[in-house]
This record gives sequence, C-alpha cells and structure tokens, in this order.
Amino acid sequence: MINPLHNALHRERSGELNRGLSRRQDLSLSRGLNLDISRVLNRYLAVLVLLFTGALGLTGCVTVTDNAAQPLRTTVVMSGDLSELPPTAMTYTWHPKFQKIITDKRLEPQQVLQHMQDVLKQSLQNKGYRWVEDPQLADFQVGFGVAMGTEMSDEQILAVTGLVAGLSTDGVNTKKYDKGTVVIALFKPSKIKGGGDEPIWRVLAQGFGNIKKMDELTENFDSLIASMVANMPSVNVAP
Repeated sequence: MINPLHNALHRERSGELNRGLSRRQDLSLSRGLNLDISRVLNRYLAVLVLLFTGALGLTGCVTVTDNAAQPLRTTVVMSGDLSELPPTAMTYTWHPKFQKIITDKRLEPQQVLQHMQDVLKQSLQNKGYRWVEDPQLADFQVGFGVAMGTEMSDEQILAVTGLVAGLSTDGVNTKKYDKGTVVIALFKPSKIKGGGDEPIWRVLAQGFGNIKKMDELTENFDSLIASMVANMPSVNVAP
C-alpha cells in the first residue's frame, strides 16, 4: 500500500519536474524565436543594404554631369513607300525647290548646302545610283533640308515636312550642344505627270552636335546621311 505522504511528494516532484521542463521548453522556444527573428532582421538589413547600394549605382549610371553621352542620341523617322521607286531607277537629280539650309550665323548656309550635296552624292553612289544634271535624264529626284534647332522648331519642321522626330533637349547642355534636323526626300521625276509635287518616300533625323568641334560634327553628320539612305535598294553594286 502506497503511503499518502509518498504520493504527495511524488506529485510535488512531478510538478516541479514538469515546471522545469516547461521553463526549459519556454527558454528553448524563446531562444529559437530570438534566433529566427535575428536571422530575419539580418536578412532584412542585408536586403536594405543591397537595395541602397543598387540605388546609388543606378543613380550614378543615369546622372550625366556634362551630358557627354546624351548628344550621341539620334532619332530617325521615315514615311512613304520605296516600292514606288522604279525598279530600273539608277539616275537622279536634285529637286528644284526642296534644297533648304536653315542655320544661324555660326555656319555658312552655302557651305552646308555644298557639303550636304557631296555627302548625299557619295552615299547614293555607294548604293549604285548616279547623279545627273539634266532633269529629263533622271529616274527620280532627291530633295533635302538641314535646320538648326535655334532657327526652326519641331512644330515648324512638322508643318513643312510632315514628319517630326521629337528629340527632347531634356538633360542636354544646350549651351554646348545644338539640336539639328536633317530630312531627305525622294520624288518622282518631273518628266512624269505629277512628278516633283509630293515625295514618294522621306526620312528625317534629329541629333545633337557641338559646332565648336567641327571635325567630329562633320564625321557624325556624314555617317548619319549614309544611315538615312540605308533602306534604299542597292542597284548595280557588286556583292
């Protein structure tokens, strides 16, 4: 027979043991929770550091103090159908009216006109076309225009050419770089009825340049003209 006092002592010791286990479990759980919270906080802090570092890196990439890269931007738009150009077309002449050079006093319009003609002739010659002076011998006519942003707005360019690139000057040092527009248009020859009135195809480009660095400006300009007529089909050009 079990002594009642022994039962009481057993219950008391069991209670102490259970309470001890409970305290150890609570302590273990608390430590586990603290460890989990610590890990979460560490991860969170690490993410914050990465995000902050990334934000600093991103800011460094998009901020241009002297806008050295911005002026290299060029926007090109085109309209029309080159298939209207006769498949046998090989010769061209200048359009009698559409040769416009609009610049300020820093540039000589006649020099710009001559350079534009020379570069355009070379670019078209590279594609197999030949310039002729007699309009009656030309398979099509070529017109062009060059305008500086200081002298002609996008609204005026749209009204004249029917095209607008809309190249923004935001973030560009306009005291150092000038916005310029070039347009090239192809017309049916004047010997065809209705020829010379509306272009069958036109391309317009806008970009920035530093007039004080004329050699660099000229090189970029020449490359731009070649790229503007790149979509024209090549004729009699050896592969």
